[in-house]
Amino acid sequence: MVANVTAGFSRQPQSLSEHEKLVRELLPVDVAEAYLELTHTGARVTQIADPVDQELLNRQLAYVQPGLDAPLIRAVDPLIAVTGLLTQVHHELTKQHGRLLQGYVAAAEMHQLQLHDRRSDHVPSVLAQVISDPDELTARWTTSIQTVQCSYRSIVTGEGVAPVLPAPINGQCDTMRYRELCTPEYLAERGMQTALDAGMEVRTLRDLPTRMVIVDDHFALIGLAAGGSTGALLVRSSELVAALTQYYDQLWESATPVNQAQTTGLGGTEREVLRLLVHGLKDDAIARHLRLSVRTVRRHIAAIMDFVDAPTRFAAGAAAQRLGLLG
Repeated sequence: MVANVTAGFSRQPQSLSEHEKLVRELLPVDVAEAYLELTHTGARVTQIADPVDQELLNRQLAYVQPGLDAPLIRAVDPLIAVTGLLTQVHHELTKQHGRLLQGYVAAAEMHQLQLHDRRSDHVPSVLAQVISDPDELTARWTTSIQTVQCSYRSIVTGEGVAPVLPAPINGQCDTMRYRELCTPEYLAERGMQTALDAGMEVRTLRDLPTRMVIVDDHFALIGLAAGGSTGALLVRSSELVAALTQYYDQLWESATPVNQAQTTGLGGTEREVLRLLVHGLKDDAIARHLRLSVRTVRRHIAAIMDFVDAPTRFAAGAAAQRLGLLG
C-alpha cells in the first residue's frame, strides 16, 4: 500500500550520506526534500498539479507509473539522478562562460568605438582588444610568462602552443605565485613535470573554461576558443583583470593539487587496484586478491580518485577507462 500523503523528510546534517548532501546542494530545498523522501518511501500517489511533483518530473528525478487506483510517482535511481543534475550544472556553467566571453568581446568593441570617436590627438592604450593574427597569438601565449613580476595564473588545454617556461622561475617579489590549472586528461596525456620542476603550483579540475593567462595586475589573455589558437582577448583594464583574477582563484580553490608522483601516472599497485575496481570488486575482495589490508586498498582508491579528479569510485573507473589508464 502506497501512502498518499507522507511526512516531510528530515534528517540531521551529520547523518546525511554524501549523495544526500549533494542533492541538497544542487536542488531547491522543497524539491530536494521531496526527492529524498521518495527514495526512502519507494513510491506514492502523485499529485499532477503539485508544482514540486512537476519539478521532479521536469528534472528527470522521478517518473510516473500507472497504478490500480491512481498513478504513482517513483524516484529515479540516485546515481542516475545525481549524474543528471551534475550534467545540468555543467551545461549552465558552459552557458555562463559563453556569456562571459561575449561580454568581454562586446566591451572591447565598445571601447574601440569610444577611442575612434575621440578628437584628441592623444589616444590612450586600448583596455581590451581582440587578437586574431596567428603570429601575434603565438608570441602572446609563449612569452606571457617572461614579464611576470609577482603572480602568474594560467589555464592550459590540449590545444594551441605551450608557454615557454623558464627553469627555474625567478620572481621580483617575496610572494611569488605561479599557478597552472589543467584537466585530469591533460595531466594524464602530457604530464606537468616541466611546470613542477620550474616551481609552478599545478592543480586539476574536471571542467575548465577556455585557455587563460593572467599576469600580475597588468594584463590577461583569454582564448576565444578552447585552445586560444584562433583568437584571444587581450585585457588591460585593471577592473576586468581583477574580476578575472577573482574568478580564477575560485576555480583554484575547488581544484585538486598535483604532486610530483602524479606526473608519472599511477603506480603498479594502484593500476592493479583500479583494474579490480572497474570489474566491480569490493574493498575486502580487492584486499584479499592483492594480499593487502583493506585500509591500504582504500588509500590506493583515494589516490586514484584524486588522480582522475573523480567524485566517486564508479566515476573513477569510468574516467580511468576513458583516459586509457588500464593499458
